[in-house]
Amino acid sequence: MVDLKIIKFLIDEDLSSSIARYLCKEMLLDAVAVRDRNLLNTPDYEILEYAFQEDRILVTANVRDFEKFANAREVHAGIVLICDGTLLRAEQIEVVSLAVIAIIAEYEQSRDMINIMSG
Repeated sequence: MVDLKIIKFLIDEDLSSSIARYLCKEMLLDAVAVRDRNLLNTPDYEILEYAFQEDRILVTANVRDFEKFANAREVHAGIVLICDGTLLRAEQIEVVSLAVIAIIAEYEQSRDMINIMSG
């Protein structure tokens, strides 16, 4: 069984901050939203650096920009790319929850998300 305390998430501002609350309350994970860390309107490359510094997997719908920035970095903590930026809040929570379950399964197999982009 993987220690869920080692898996942390940062929810980008283009997704609902309620995702972070859901992950904390319902899945017992460490998750924070960009807007709750006073990072609204922060450049994307700084968001990726913040996620790296806190060892957080970034969750974003900004696929184009974050693919570019992630490929330019030597190391990042992992990125979950939500390809459909038009999802409603409940749909975002559902998609992210499924991604988190898949990530936990990877950790249980002794694999992590370092330098992995998943969409």
